[in-house]
Amino acid sequence: MYKLATRLKPILLFIVLSGSVILSGQNRQQNRNQQRYRGNSDETLNIICSFSDYASITKRIVGSYGNVQHIAHGEQDPHFVSPKPSYSMMLRDADLWITTGMDLEVWSTTILDKARNRQIMDGEIGFVSVSDGVKVLQKVEKADRTEGDIHLMGNPHITTGPLNWKVIAANITTGLIKVDPSNASYYQANMEAFNDQVDRAMFGDELIDIFKGEMLSKLLENNTLFTFLEEEYQGEKLIEKLGGWLKQMEPLRGKKIVAYHKNWVYFIETFDLEIVGYIEPKPGIPPSAKHVQHMIQTIHDQNIKLMLVASYFEKSSARMIEDKTGIKAVYLPLFVQGSPEINDNFQLVDYWIDQVKMHIQ
Repeated sequence: MYKLATRLKPILLFIVLSGSVILSGQNRQQNRNQQRYRGNSDETLNIICSFSDYASITKRIVGSYGNVQHIAHGEQDPHFVSPKPSYSMMLRDADLWITTGMDLEVWSTTILDKARNRQIMDGEIGFVSVSDGVKVLQKVEKADRTEGDIHLMGNPHITTGPLNWKVIAANITTGLIKVDPSNASYYQANMEAFNDQVDRAMFGDELIDIFKGEMLSKLLENNTLFTFLEEEYQGEKLIEKLGGWLKQMEPLRGKKIVAYHKNWVYFIETFDLEIVGYIEPKPGIPPSAKHVQHMIQTIHDQNIKLMLVASYFEKSSARMIEDKTGIKAVYLPLFVQGSPEINDNFQLVDYWIDQVKMHIQ
């Protein structure tokens, strides 16, 4: 019995020490998280976003308190991103994972599983769904894959509608405050400044100074803004005070266009254009010769002048239709950094509007 006990002592000691090391590591991680969530941590937040648009907004809100990275490049198709091991490494130590929260980033499941970072999983404190509260368009009643690459939760390309940025910013701010409550007032102030910039870019300074962005945004979302702007104010119609992107696009309201894919529905809704058809017969399905001929006929019949194409799509079909109809295919980056000169969301929409106006008139 004495010999057996003697042999067991080193084994028991190893088990106890190993357990202590594991518990010590777990306790250190728990203490780190508790310090941060109590607002006592001076550490810089590690924030990973799925797309560059979210990273651009996050940087505005988090300022110097966070290191912000994104996974998909601005020129990539957001539906198809290869789940590289390096992405899982990025997420392993993340405090926040910022994603659309719909079924756009289906590729993210693999990298999240491999990251083994529980606190950024859906439902946990470090998970941010930026689409919460967005008025989602093109919701689907039931799943039917014969209709192509259908997004069952609705159209996820929410960043093409600038008013959605304010909802996105609010969700990001909420996530930041959850993990870093000590800087809540700083994040809130930055979000309000960002939202004010969105409103002024959309409506112009004069209307914002009179009516504020919240009221004007609701009118635009309810499709009653331009009716309201026909009212008189101080001897002139309010439409004379309209500025910003809406003023630039106002002459194009009601114009008909075609698009390659359903990327642009929020942009179209915001600026009151009309899409009469898509080069893809169904989302994600390449156009057949028959469908291309149908689109050529539609363009001729309705005298369509502009085709919007996200720059990551194949260009052969669009160019064939250009050659046969005289329509102008405009290839636009869908995201921030999709072109070298586009470094934030505002520059992106400026670029879209410049290109649309150049080729539709």
